[in-house]
Amino acid sequence: MDQIDGLLQSPWRPAFRLIYFDPPFFTQKVQHGDEGSYSDRWDSLEQYVTTIAHWIESAVSLLADDGFCVLHADYHASHYLKVAVDKIFGYRHFRNEWIWHYTGRRVPARRRVNSKHDVLLAWAKSDQAVMQPVYEPWSRNEYLRMKRQALHRDPDGREWIWGHQGRGKSKAYRIYVDQHVERGRAIDSVWDIPILNTSAKERRGYPTQKPVALLERVILLTTQPGDWVADFAAGSGTTGEAAVRLSRNAWLGDVGDHAIRVMRTRFGMGEG
Repeated sequence: MDQIDGLLQSPWRPAFRLIYFDPPFFTQKVQHGDEGSYSDRWDSLEQYVTTIAHWIESAVSLLADDGFCVLHADYHASHYLKVAVDKIFGYRHFRNEWIWHYTGRRVPARRRVNSKHDVLLAWAKSDQAVMQPVYEPWSRNEYLRMKRQALHRDPDGREWIWGHQGRGKSKAYRIYVDQHVERGRAIDSVWDIPILNTSAKERRGYPTQKPVALLERVILLTTQPGDWVADFAAGSGTTGEAAVRLSRNAWLGDVGDHAIRVMRTRFGMGEG
């Protein structure tokens, strides 16, 4: 990709803490939207996988030593891409497979059941890369239902349960319910985040646009405020909006003129 080559040759080379790739998915279709389109047709699966892997390999030197690369894919080719990119980072540096689960219209299965999830594959550049804890809201009742323990109260009415430190130490310390409810529940690898519907305010009309909430979660997990985030197939610019909201810096690029126009409009830069 020209933008990666340009950065590699530039004296200005930020060390990206996160490189997020959301390339075409090997659907063998032209993806259409109200504000542009792009071709996702390839001569072969081998050509597709080789091309995506080459993009990622070209960008590795732009990644900070404690950085992450996240590749967004779906059932069409995610398993082939994982094998290819494992060869770039090394299998032991593969950290996570995150499942983005979303709802939508379902039809009765004839040839296969409805596919309602994407896959985000995350590699660390080295053992130095550390994720940041991310929590999601939950209620008091959800927390107590998960713990399944007797509830106690202090004289002031504050609720707590016993915490344990292993076999024979079942009453080692007190866990106050309000603290854990306020903090939230640590996320797991399956994320229920709504897909953008046709009337969503953040929709920009670009095909296959991802929700800001999804990119915010990726960025929160893998970066800290002030870090640089890169998206070399940025489409409508969702990664950039999520990064700015979270006080990160972003490099956005795309090979499509329609995508560049949409991004410039999104960020108030005019059509240029």
